[in-house]
Amino acid sequence: MPAILRKLSSSFLPVSALLAVVLPTAIALLMAHWVGMQRLEEIATMTARQTLARADTINIEMTRANGMLAPLDGQDPCGRESIRLMRKAMLHTDTLTDVGYIRGDRVLCSAFGQQDQPVGAPAYTSGPGFAIRNDVRLSDAPDIPLVATTVPQTGVSMFAHGAQVMDGIPADEPWRVAVVGYGQGPGKAVVLARRGEFDPGWLERATAADAGTFLHAQQIVAWERSKIGAYTAFAAMPPEVWRPALRKSTRLALALGLPASLLLAFAFRRMASRNTTIRNLLRQAIKRDELSLAYQPIVELDTGRWIGAEALMRWNRPRGETISPDIFIPIAEKSGLMPALREHLIHMVERETPALFARHPDFHVALNFCAEDFCAAGFTTRLAAAIERIGARPGNLQVEVTERVFMHLEDAAPAIGGLQKLGVSVAIDDFGTGFSSLSYLTRLQFDCLKIDKTFVGTVDTGAVTSKIVDHIIEMSKSLGIAMIAEGVETQAQADYLRERGVRYAQGWLYAKAMPIRELLERLHAAHSAA
Repeated sequence: MPAILRKLSSSFLPVSALLAVVLPTAIALLMAHWVGMQRLEEIATMTARQTLARADTINIEMTRANGMLAPLDGQDPCGRESIRLMRKAMLHTDTLTDVGYIRGDRVLCSAFGQQDQPVGAPAYTSGPGFAIRNDVRLSDAPDIPLVATTVPQTGVSMFAHGAQVMDGIPADEPWRVAVVGYGQGPGKAVVLARRGEFDPGWLERATAADAGTFLHAQQIVAWERSKIGAYTAFAAMPPEVWRPALRKSTRLALALGLPASLLLAFAFRRMASRNTTIRNLLRQAIKRDELSLAYQPIVELDTGRWIGAEALMRWNRPRGETISPDIFIPIAEKSGLMPALREHLIHMVERETPALFARHPDFHVALNFCAEDFCAAGFTTRLAAAIERIGARPGNLQVEVTERVFMHLEDAAPAIGGLQKLGVSVAIDDFGTGFSSLSYLTRLQFDCLKIDKTFVGTVDTGAVTSKIVDHIIEMSKSLGIAMIAEGVETQAQADYLRERGVRYAQGWLYAKAMPIRELLERLHAAHSAA
């Protein structure tokens, strides 16, 4: 070996040995810091979520109390019977401190009797039109700021102690927490309740998404928007809390996580490779017609009759491997394959459903599309061609679209109108998990709302989120929108939903998704037995 090469080789070996130690250690430190920050962001997110859950509970109980006071219509609002109903409404809630009657800027009476004291002007008017006061001081407890929601048409008002949204946070922890309400008109945001100072800069950093985290003024800030009202919960972890925790987790991860970091890097590489492989396989699967449809029946709760079915896409590989839609749909969205997947779905429906609709003309099939597909140019025209090929009648097809459609309001409204002119009903899928709110529902004329299975699963469990189902049901009934409950697995859930006015459901209690041939056979058997 020439002398120069020997010299370079001898100098390279120590460097490579050093890199072999330094690089994994550096990677371990970076990953430890990243994992630590992720964990701290999760804690902040959980704190914001818990705060929001308490705010949602107050909102739901205010709605319930207002409903209990409906018999007051036309009566003396401060008469004996009215005050009795106010007291009853207050006692039937866990979070309201009072229920009363406000006229002008004065509360004239409440569950505690005649009052006649000033409450100040409303801070703002909410999206649904309620007058919101965020700093009401009643004479019996002037040191306690209350939040009051007033129905302008009736003057009925519900009072709550805003600070109770922070009940789950230990008093000795220096968290900064707030619930911010949004009024009618741009830029109208009012702090409804807070602990510590609220930084207006948080509002600028909270994006159009429904939740998130960011670092602001050395604080880890998490926010989450309500799915049932126009307000957002914020939780800020100060540096005196997160810095010691991050240092501790970094030291621990460095001591224990060096081998794990290398394995994790290897796993990430394998995952990226797997996603690339799945993307290529999916492209081939579409061309080779490897995808299929399975139909999950939709049941009329009162009769148990199958009135429709949701068409769910399945991918069964030639060797028997099944790839979940939860895996291949996101990959299709990221890799630009959704248009091809959408076309393949429509083609399968054109092929499989003519016999179904010919034998069962009152039956309908629901098809799932992402918001981008739904709002794409030519989507309505393509479905019109499919309807003609299938020979479908008005009502035979339903389009389900996720809540992300609310991010495309300008395109979504004409798409909904165009489909409805074709006799295709439009349903909002997985309601309550994303961008939904009453204001959005009133702007887009949906025919049906599907209550997400995550909420159905909490029915009659006593969980905080179980009350959201009741709120969704009442909201849908007030708007005249039909409801389908997803993921019904027990008779108790079905009974609970039916008693509250939900007409339709789907889930394993009734049937799992099945091929078109089995669906036809079971429909034939049901009609023969009738």
